[in-house]
Amino acid sequence: GKGFTAILLRNEFLVETLSPYAYSCFLFHQMVSQWYYAATRNGAWWNWWNYRKSFYWFSPGPCPVEWYEYFFIIQLVVLFSSFIEGTVLPASKSLYGQINGYYTSDATECSVSVGETLCDIIENMTGIRPDMDSTLEEVGLASVGLPQIIGILNNSISSERSQLNLTSSSLISVKSIHDLVNIVEEAKLQTNVNRKPDAEEVNNGRDPEVGLLLSCAE
Repeated sequence: GKGFTAILLRNEFLVETLSPYAYSCFLFHQMVSQWYYAATRNGAWWNWWNYRKSFYWFSPGPCPVEWYEYFFIIQLVVLFSSFIEGTVLPASKSLYGQINGYYTSDATECSVSVGETLCDIIENMTGIRPDMDSTLEEVGLASVGLPQIIGILNNSISSERSQLNLTSSSLISVKSIHDLVNIVEEAKLQTNVNRKPDAEEVNNGRDPEVGLLLSCAE
């Protein structure tokens, strides 16, 4: 875009620093607001879940704080999201990878296509089995769903020695499932090129840049 809004939203601080925490802020803003309210009101607990809701969303009303406290709460939500994204999630992914490593190996990665894996993930998330020509909107992945599937793809396709690192910015041009598959395959190929060789490959003089590809060919 070329308008003032596009210029503002292209700000490096928004794009590079804050945007990675957008989904976590969406998930945790009410919880952090409740903690803040209890901490600043001598233990009084703001909990709209005790009341009947007029619509199915988060709380049916705003956190009852003064207007200037809004800015403190925003900072707390971002900091908490940063902690989750920077500390808790990497530790969880590492633990998951170690557990998953006992049941899978790199050799199994070449037996399942990226497209098949992606379609299975989308079906589990949305209940819809997509076609390659389906758009993200048609399968319910637009907006909020996209960051979620990025995390699932990074966990599902990564292995102990090759970590897939998809980001929201790398998928900004994606319109269809086919586009998404192409980007994931390209990222996976780059991951295989950059992965660390294991001890067996080193001992056998194997080229670490094409190790997985050679294992698939064999």
